[in-house]
Amino acid sequence: MAETSLRERKAKQTRARIAEAALDLFAKQGYAETTADQIAQAADVSRRTLFLHFPNKAAMLFDHFAGQREAALQRLRARPTSEGMLASLHAVLRELCEEGYDRQLLRQIRTVLDTEPEIAASQLSLASQTFQRAVVATLEERSGRQKSSLEVKALTIMALGWMTTASHIYLVEGRSSLVKCFDEVVATCRHATTRDLGQI
Repeated sequence: MAETSLRERKAKQTRARIAEAALDLFAKQGYAETTADQIAQAADVSRRTLFLHFPNKAAMLFDHFAGQREAALQRLRARPTSEGMLASLHAVLRELCEEGYDRQLLRQIRTVLDTEPEIAASQLSLASQTFQRAVVATLEERSGRQKSSLEVKALTIMALGWMTTASHIYLVEGRSSLVKCFDEVVATCRHATTRDLGQI
């Protein structure tokens, strides 16, 4: 058990070192101009190790968000099974908002995306779909499939929409608190739903 834990810690450290080296090179010399060999050298790993951790350069660029998504899944699995799905999703996503983003990493990522905007569209869309499927699978497993597939998917998409909207407002409008944006979005959706549902 201790050996496994040590291996996992070392693997996480190696992955973080690769992502950090890649992001630094992308920001300094350009995304397209940076090669896998350069990243491996900067991270002091072999090319084989590099691709054991990442399938491509785009995954290295957005690794910070991948870590957050994995943390969210772990927290979701740890929520009480007696708790409603939407309440669990709200609690987990709000915790992530409280932690916020690493602003230095965001600045570096934005620098890259300013010159390579198409990377964001393809990679973030893929990551979002993958995360959504993982959340649905986690909720279905937790509920023992007592809930319908439609209910699980609908609630997941709605809750992730809160997070996406809050993050957009926070980043684009330069707000000071991500969690305040999240609370505002959830409150607005709750109010609009209560007000307008009877008209549907």
